[in-house]
Amino acid sequence: MTIAQRPLTPLAQGTVVNERYEIRQSLGKGGMGEVFLAYDRSTQQPVALKVVREESRMPGDDEALRQELLLARQVSHPNVCRVHDLTPSPWGPILVMEHIAGQTLHTHIRRKKAQNGYTPDEFRKIASEAAAGLAAIHAQGLVHGDLKPGNVMVTSERAIILDFGFAQERARVNARRPGAPPDGGTPNYMAPERLRSGGASMEDDIFALGLTLWEMWTCRVPEPGYKPRARPMREQIMFDVASGLTSDEVKQVFRCLNDDPALRPAARHLKFFNPAALTTNQVQIAHERLSPGPPPGRMVTESFNPHAQALLVTFASNAPSAAGRLLPLHRPQLSFGRSVQQDLTVNEATVSGHHATLRWQAGAWAIEDADSTNGTYADHSYDRKPTVTLMHGGEAQLGECRVKLVSFSEGSPQHERAQQYLARRDGLTGLLHAETLLRTLKDEWEFAQWNRVPLTIARYKLRSPKHIVSERPTIFEMLALRRAAQRAVELTELLLMSIVPATAGRVGPLKFAVAMHVSHDEGKLVVEQIVSQLKGLMPPHLDFLASLTEVKPEHSLHALLED
Repeated sequence: MTIAQRPLTPLAQGTVVNERYEIRQSLGKGGMGEVFLAYDRSTQQPVALKVVREESRMPGDDEALRQELLLARQVSHPNVCRVHDLTPSPWGPILVMEHIAGQTLHTHIRRKKAQNGYTPDEFRKIASEAAAGLAAIHAQGLVHGDLKPGNVMVTSERAIILDFGFAQERARVNARRPGAPPDGGTPNYMAPERLRSGGASMEDDIFALGLTLWEMWTCRVPEPGYKPRARPMREQIMFDVASGLTSDEVKQVFRCLNDDPALRPAARHLKFFNPAALTTNQVQIAHERLSPGPPPGRMVTESFNPHAQALLVTFASNAPSAAGRLLPLHRPQLSFGRSVQQDLTVNEATVSGHHATLRWQAGAWAIEDADSTNGTYADHSYDRKPTVTLMHGGEAQLGECRVKLVSFSEGSPQHERAQQYLARRDGLTGLLHAETLLRTLKDEWEFAQWNRVPLTIARYKLRSPKHIVSERPTIFEMLALRRAAQRAVELTELLLMSIVPATAGRVGPLKFAVAMHVSHDEGKLVVEQIVSQLKGLMPPHLDFLASLTEVKPEHSLHALLED
């Protein structure tokens, strides 16, 4: 981009940029740039112009602005500022953005402090909208890189995230320089791993969002973080939570500030009781799910398209390393089994040499059992099926191997996310693996101690009438476990009126545990209802049992799960 020689006079009220944008006033300066309100003579609308101040300019900033434009145009959401254009000027390249008639959340917080802070409904509205805007940015695979109250605008109608992309690009450029500071964000709001190693990330954005919401609660700015903090933020800060917020709402912000980035929630999973959108419908809880990828288009349903779909192995009892493998459906008829002669091979002992034949039928796949030893099963059925029809996202079980029909390819981002999901969660039940459950329960216990709320763990198990809990479940028992675990979690969330997913994990061959922030007596009522409902769903020869323990400081979480 060719830049004309800079004039001596700075941008000020009355300056006309490129014979189009008439500067009305400065809207504010940040660490890297200055934003002006201007009048667009072409569209006859107010716009905001952002230019990097001369004293703040660094090599690569022109490219950073260009990247911000390209990134911003990928996101269309009411809680994310729209960027219209990037225009050269004598003052350097200028971003032309949507003008938002409001104030920054930083200013808004200062004003609310004089009014004794935010009410719960005021907090919920801004928190919901900021989380929704960040989720829209992350949904495009993008990172903000400098989320803070100064980069959130608040109007009478909505909260809007500004400025994403620029700090991320600066971080990328600075990372190449030995001895460079963490990068182009704001250290006060950086996560511990970013202070140590640099590099903007989605997890760092979540940490910054947590601190932004904490600042709303307390009306205090977080301590500077120019170097790795000596103590975790959770130990440094005293939360002054607005009365009226639920324990679930508070816990989400607490989770955002976890030193372990893997335990921070995704932006799309953050839920608050937004008074502007609250209805009498049951709250929809945003669970982590194993996505099958985008639905196939008309071409796939009208005529066979090689490699448009695949089978994702989600679980195999005797071949756990097979979970996450992708079996491409490259022909309209394929054989499935354990022997190497089959088109689709899974090294699972309970899968027969030739277990089944797959046939494409107008966009769906029919799995025809080939008189296998251990059978083929559909969800929600304990009976062997001669044929199971799989639509997009559907699952089936062949012996002790589960497969899911997906629309992504080997090594794609969707495949990587599926592998990450299966590294944390059991592909049979969808519950957390025992080791991941233990890490998450430790975080639940930290929250319980900090927020002075109880933590109760319900343990469930399936056993035969002979009081034997099998260490080697049958296929019949596995199907019952899957149904029981999914239903128990759903009922727990329903009965507790949760807005966040329950922490639940598989702790044995036919055992699982669910954590609840309720007292032992309250938990007992919940568990009794769950057991009474699930006994009616169990096969006649299986019992469904439960036990309950309220966690105390002297308890070992590991021992409680083993009990």
